[in-house]
Amino acid sequence: MVKLVRALDRGLDLLGILNQNDGADIALLSEGADLPRGTAYRMMETLIARGLVTKGSDGASYWLTKQVRDLSNGFTEDSLLVQVAGPILDALCEKTEWPISLTLPLGIRMVVRAHTDVLTPLVLVKIPIGHTVPMINSAAGLAYLAHSTENQRNVLLNMIFESPAADSFEEALRDRSVVDSVIRETQDRGYSYLSTDETHAAMGVPIIFGEGPVSALSVRYFTSAVSKADAVKLHLDLAKKAASEISDAWSDLRNQG
Repeated sequence: MVKLVRALDRGLDLLGILNQNDGADIALLSEGADLPRGTAYRMMETLIARGLVTKGSDGASYWLTKQVRDLSNGFTEDSLLVQVAGPILDALCEKTEWPISLTLPLGIRMVVRAHTDVLTPLVLVKIPIGHTVPMINSAAGLAYLAHSTENQRNVLLNMIFESPAADSFEEALRDRSVVDSVIRETQDRGYSYLSTDETHAAMGVPIIFGEGPVSALSVRYFTSAVSKADAVKLHLDLAKKAASEISDAWSDLRNQG
């Protein structure tokens, strides 16, 4: 078991007490964090030196500064979604034994925000977090597009067809009628399935929140090991259940905030 850094742990407790009480004096801080007053005082002076805390005009109370808010600038709704999705992705990977990815829309591309590549040996190339793929030639992107509102989907497709193709495979899909047909098929089935080469394929399902998708979950396969029919039979219901669990967990966590 990793040993915790006690001083850091106590320092975070102090920040939490200030946040909960909208300021506090040393008596409340030492009692709340279970610290001797001298220790609490030295920690507060350290936080003041770092610009996270300031003393009140009476010299006896402490308050959080605006700099504390800067610490949360990197935390977004997307971060919250990734946070709740992690354990659910791991559980799905344990059941399927195949790698699972969580991708979110970024303009006309999908960006990988989480995956389970380290949990399974059934991966030839590990996908880096932050890797992007075009919407129209990825299982995640097709699942997202197919379940978007008609207006949003048209806007995205117009942007896609007006932009340069990312690669030769996407160039081959630059036929609006073909893409529209694939999207209709995906809507009818409730999932996407795409094989971009002779080795790999992926099945994608949307993560729905409200009236449309916020991201997509995909399961990646070796085509030599799992056929499309087997992928659907063995894993589709599991993937849909995981997507629903992620949506519910995200909703619950947002409501708590």
